[in-house]
Amino acid sequence: MENIDEMIVEIKRKIEDVKKRWPLHSPKISMFQELENLELELEKLQKLKKSRATTRAQN
Repeated sequence: MENIDEMIVEIKRKIEDVKKRWPLHSPKISMFQELENLELELEKLQKLKKSRATTRAQN
């Protein structure tokens, strides 16, 4: 399994890709869904990273 930092970088790259493809007018619902899913995944990974850092600091 990739480490969390690598996964975060990859998700951020995908978010930037979606934003670059974003049309000025009338984006498709699927694009909204894709962006939302990526942002949720990024948030989850960042929380996991923070949680692991806190656990390590306590040990």
